Amino acid sequence: MKLKAGDLRHRILIRRLVEVPDGKGAYTSSWETVAEPWAEIKGLTGRESVMDHVLQSISVYRVRIRWRSNIKTADQIRHGPLSLNITSVDDPDGKSEQLVMIATTEGVRPDQP
Repeated sequence: MKLKAGDLRHRILIRRLVEVPDGKGAYTSSWETVAEPWAEIKGLTGRESVMDHVLQSISVYRVRIRWRSNIKTADQIRHGPLSLNITSVDDPDGKSEQLVMIATTEGVRPDQP
């Protein structure tokens, strides 16, 4: 599926959790913005999961952006108030034109680690 500029309607943040020295010999965790690309976001499925004896709704999204080589599955996507953990990153046609990520709300890491 060819990626067109009109498909990219959502501005997202791609963030990475990094360890930052606190100046006292220890480290603190902090979110660092890796990229702020335009994206196409589509909801795929919804399901429910019991975590810590609490029923939670889990949403899965497909996110397409222009090709980038620095995105990892340990990264997180922010779209407005929505935080998503990236579970897979793929170049679907191998041409380095687009990047397709599958991301979920399951086990989302908090803003302040």
